[in-house]
Amino acid sequence: MLIEMHAHTSRHSECSRVDPIQLVERVRMKGLQGLVITEHEYLWSSSEIEELREKTGADESFVILAAQEVNTDIGHVLVYGADQSITGTHPLGELRKSYPHAALVWAHPLRKGRTPKISRLLSPDLDAIEIFNNNHTPRGNYHGLMLWHQYKFTAISGSDTHGIETAGTLPTLFDHPVRNMDELVDELKQGRCRPLYKEIPKTGSNALVEEISLGTKGGDESRQRIIVKRPKGNGRWKGLKNSSEVLRSIRDHGFATGPFRVPAVMDIDEEEQIIIEEGQRGKSLFDLLPRVGRDVGREYFKASALWLARLHTSGVRLDLVEKTIAREHHRFETYQRAFEESGSPWLGQARMLIGAVRDFEEELLEKNRHEFVLVHGDYHPKNIIIGQELMHDVGTLYVSVIDFGSVLAFHPAFDVGYFISQFQYQLRDYPAVIENYPAEDFVQAWLDATGRRDSPGFRRALALFRIRANLSIASYLIHLGMGESGNMEEIMTRSMALLSESGA
Repeated sequence: MLIEMHAHTSRHSECSRVDPIQLVERVRMKGLQGLVITEHEYLWSSSEIEELREKTGADESFVILAAQEVNTDIGHVLVYGADQSITGTHPLGELRKSYPHAALVWAHPLRKGRTPKISRLLSPDLDAIEIFNNNHTPRGNYHGLMLWHQYKFTAISGSDTHGIETAGTLPTLFDHPVRNMDELVDELKQGRCRPLYKEIPKTGSNALVEEISLGTKGGDESRQRIIVKRPKGNGRWKGLKNSSEVLRSIRDHGFATGPFRVPAVMDIDEEEQIIIEEGQRGKSLFDLLPRVGRDVGREYFKASALWLARLHTSGVRLDLVEKTIAREHHRFETYQRAFEESGSPWLGQARMLIGAVRDFEEELLEKNRHEFVLVHGDYHPKNIIIGQELMHDVGTLYVSVIDFGSVLAFHPAFDVGYFISQFQYQLRDYPAVIENYPAEDFVQAWLDATGRRDSPGFRRALALFRIRANLSIASYLIHLGMGESGNMEEIMTRSMALLSESGA
């Protein structure tokens, strides 16, 4: 049973702009089964509650209850089950003694960047902690989640509604039906409730990643989503932080809203070594193309090319050339070592491929630096998110791209070739997808959007950068013990054909 546990109305809380009738209607609209009105230092009477029920037309299946938010020596405490309004400021211990049968919940203990004392979180005078609250920062909500995981106290979430747009967005999930305040108090005291949220670990090459979704959808049909990144191993924090600073620069160059986007960086915590990014609403191109019709899929495929063109023409300038040189040198050494140490039957071909791509990149670095732009460096279908602002309005379609840990200053054909090779590999089990969305369509959409001229030089660069991506895939297959698999044969055969095509 989902219940809004923390909401204020304009009738008895001066800080609120929400009419009580609108509050009930909005919470019901969001699919919740109950609402507890928690005014500051005021307890609604039973007659007021019944009058509100009559005016809203809510039947008995929707629970409307009243509690209150009280001032204490530790901050605000939600009191469920008191029989009168409680004014003034009270020591928590005295409040507990005065209302032994009520449930006391510490409200928004991480508001304004505060870090609560563990002794207070675990105080026997408290029945639960409100770990998610709209007045917490994303970092505060995440910190609350981590404290709950660590100390395993009873936790709730509350929208702390003062405006209609947040009503019902952070409900609490109760294990059993609640019909009145006595049952609500009992469930709280027994710990048979928890915040409504999802926590999903994800893979990342350089970071430990968690995707956390809080509560229900808000007025814009989106729920609170955050991505939390921690460095994977010692010495990775600097790189993770730098990628977030790059992301901020890109977002400031026109990628915050509109059809082409990147996530917002919400917090960089040096002390805890945590990056918090805005979670992206939508599904990856990888997930969508096998599941949508061809016409829709072509729009998504083209939009992905247009996002890349927008990045390459954005004018973002970062001093990354030396990083590009060092990274590519390291990559080539890593790829060759993988083939050599595994005793790969493809070692001879690998040496030819690595040599050709390395020579070409050195040529670019010597003669073509004027063409270099900011490139994503890992542009593939799993990093491309297709979303809509409004579920039923295709006019609000947008493309958002994630994972900027591999950004470089390089020739733009790098990203185009990398995408094509990764697209063909990642979707190899869906031959109809490969057929329906030809690589050439992506290339032409990108060329048209950037205004670049198609030329033999561009086609040569495209072929060699496709080989560069294939070498990355091949190295990964060797790492998985699949160095002699059919997938490996396909990758290497295709790469040799591309080498011939490039004329290298």
